[in-house]
Amino acid sequence: MVGSEAARQGTETLYLRARELAEGGALREAVGVYRQLLADSPDHLKAHNNLGFLYDRLGDSEAALAEYRAAESLDPDDVRLQCNVAAALASLGRYGEAEEKLAEALRSDPKEADIRENLGLVHYKRGLYAEAAEELRIAADLDPQRARALLYLGEALNRIDDLEGALTALRRSVEIQPSARAYYAMGIVYDRMNQKGAAQAMYHKAEELGGW
Repeated sequence: MVGSEAARQGTETLYLRARELAEGGALREAVGVYRQLLADSPDHLKAHNNLGFLYDRLGDSEAALAEYRAAESLDPDDVRLQCNVAAALASLGRYGEAEEKLAEALRSDPKEADIRENLGLVHYKRGLYAEAAEELRIAADLDPQRARALLYLGEALNRIDDLEGALTALRRSVEIQPSARAYYAMGIVYDRMNQKGAAQAMYHKAEELGGW
């Protein structure tokens, strides 16, 4: 019992250290600590999931997918883990597999905004803008604070020529979380509506936030 308690405390220390490193921007160092933790505790779900997120940030989608799958295998019913697997598959261009995974998750919980948003993003990446808009609108209705869902909803609506709808979605997005991309997208929509002054104002806001 004493040995198992010491091991548990050692695992927790490594987990907290890895999170601290990641939050401080030392991503590769955090990866090393998570790998050390998992060598001794391979069933640590959060470590697998967090390591997948780090690999994703480092641009290694294959490694991210492997870690997300490991986390999902420990809790197959967690739709958030299923969404992470799907996102990694989409990053690798494996859109069909991503859609299958999200459809599976959707059958479990059709009112989960994460699933709807991720499915919308997969449709968007495939150029299925009407389908993307439908899923992203549902995600934003389920959770009105989803700035990213609203951003992509605006871009999808712009692609299918619903300019007023696009502006509404993009305005809601920047109210929640201002971003250069959202303001730039608004500029494009205003340009398409021949409102050049408004378009330039949006492009200027985008530049103020770092450009897009």
